[in-house]
Amino acid sequence: MNRFLMMTALCLGAFVSHFTAGVINVSLPQFADLFNSDLSAVQWITTGYLLVIASLLPFMGKLGDRYSHRTIHNTGYVVFALSSILIAFSPNIMILLILRAVQAVGASMFQATNIAIIALYLPKEQRGRALGIVSTAVALGAMSGPVAGGFIAEWLDWQWLFLVHVPVTLIATLLAFRYIPARRKDILAGRESVTGKVPLDRFGAILFIISIASIVYAISAAQLVGFIIAIAGFTAFLLWELRQSSPFLPIRLFRIFSLSGGLIISTMSFMMANTVLVALPFYLTGKAGFSPLISGYIMAIYPILLGVAGPIAGGWSDRYGSKRLMLLGILGMALSLLVLALVPDQTQANVLMLLGSLSLLGIGMGLLSAPNNSFIMQHAPKEHTGSIGGMIALTRNLGMVIGAALGLGAMKNATAGSVDQEHISLLAALRPVLGGYILITVCILVILGLNLLQMTRRQQTVDRQL
Repeated sequence: MNRFLMMTALCLGAFVSHFTAGVINVSLPQFADLFNSDLSAVQWITTGYLLVIASLLPFMGKLGDRYSHRTIHNTGYVVFALSSILIAFSPNIMILLILRAVQAVGASMFQATNIAIIALYLPKEQRGRALGIVSTAVALGAMSGPVAGGFIAEWLDWQWLFLVHVPVTLIATLLAFRYIPARRKDILAGRESVTGKVPLDRFGAILFIISIASIVYAISAAQLVGFIIAIAGFTAFLLWELRQSSPFLPIRLFRIFSLSGGLIISTMSFMMANTVLVALPFYLTGKAGFSPLISGYIMAIYPILLGVAGPIAGGWSDRYGSKRLMLLGILGMALSLLVLALVPDQTQANVLMLLGSLSLLGIGMGLLSAPNNSFIMQHAPKEHTGSIGGMIALTRNLGMVIGAALGLGAMKNATAGSVDQEHISLLAALRPVLGGYILITVCILVILGLNLLQMTRRQQTVDRQL
């Protein structure tokens, strides 16, 4: 097995699925004109894509456990590539939205299974670094999508927004079919995996999909009805799952701190990062007075430093364990928010503080993401590898959606009643959100610190006994 080419296939998928999520955003008003539609309908090109992915991630992970992670992953590439080509021939907005949803189905298939494939096929001492590389691909895709979208909107036809990534997807597909192993090599006692024989809890899956879709819609559209449906759906889902001998999700496993705590940390970290990444450009191009190009250079600090720190932190987690790196990562992110909260809402003189905040955010996320994912997967039973991998992808997407909603909410509050963007007091509007995040990160730091201290004392006791 060529591990380098397998990782290349996985990373290309992680990159392109998040690239595609953002490449459309700049051109949404253009689509409203092209298809003679209102902006509220056109926004579903982006919102619907994220909603379908978030809704299906754990389901696709479960299918990977049941049938084959390779089959689900590679089929997702094929669905994604074909739908991307067909979207470019959409005659109206309705067909485009349907094909965009199909594209999201494909993306959910390989997003949900790439972590499980790494956990199953790479040696334990290489997993952390591999997860760090995948995290870097995710960040680079998310950050480069809007930049490429702006270039395409300026110089090319709208069809290229959906075709630009097709060559990369085709390369990823060929590599995936060639280099992702067809069978697990770690089959216990020489037996085939029996996960395919376990009945699939279809009703539980439906309840979960409805619940996740409702919460993502409610957050994106600020709809109270969506929150009510989500709460009712999650309640029904939990009551149903706790009574099943073969539940859709292994709910009882979430009693383990390593799993539930890691998933909570994943959600919170992406919330914090995306709130800043969505809101800060409005400040930079508004009151700070930077051009879009210079603002883009400033924002690029985050993915660059994440890309450097992620693989290094993943490699360190393989050698020294995850908890200390997670602690440092969360501390770095908390400090970045504190620096941003202290930036005076004035002029370009504060650019160094902004750069410092983005630098700490990128390094902190790099130190946290891969070790946290590795930490979660170390404690995931092999028969639930796909389900837990799908949950990790879900927390990432859910955190990004919530963070974007909070960042855009702060922007809207800042611009309410203002007719001149130069008078936007965005950072002032963002500070209550940052303050809440800082309090939450302090709580997480305390919990992780106590857990690490307990682990150290336990190890010292074992060493003395030996």
